Amino acid sequence: MPSTPYLPSFSFHERHDSAPIAADAEAIIQAVASIDFRAVPVIDRLMLIREAPARLLRRLGDKPAGETPAFGLHSFTPLSRSETEINFGLAGRFWRLDYALARLRDAEDFARYAEAGAARLVLRYQVLPAAAGRHILRTETFVQCPDLRAKALFTPYWLAIRLASGWIRRRTLLAVERALTA
Repeated sequence: MPSTPYLPSFSFHERHDSAPIAADAEAIIQAVASIDFRAVPVIDRLMLIREAPARLLRRLGDKPAGETPAFGLHSFTPLSRSETEINFGLAGRFWRLDYALARLRDAEDFARYAEAGAARLVLRYQVLPAAAGRHILRTETFVQCPDLRAKALFTPYWLAIRLASGWIRRRTLLAVERALTA
């Protein structure tokens, strides 16, 4: 059973593994931490599709186009990092057009966050040993919906984005592999 210390219980979980990578664990974690996933064209296009309704509403309402920065790994709160694992947290109402993200400084803020009707998400990248000195990079997403309202609002969003989210995760793993072999 998957688990994360940052969310003792969770409502949704997704996991993807890379092909074996010929690099040490620390180099893989460093690649995850430093790569700009929005620079991967397919990831950027999928995120642009997700962000399109908010951009359209801003234009229709005559609000400045640059009001909400593009969503990316920088939107997450770093929770922990070791030679074999890196964890990021996100809290808010992800199903809303603007994501309604909570501003969290660190893992303690993430642990204390308990706003009604909102969800918390942990994005974990974990390096696992494989044959011949290679390693597998695993990405897991855990989502906690602490109340019925959050779960009722998040569930249709999850069903709508899950395929694209999985594709983004697999492309992320591939981008890390390519960065390490370039």
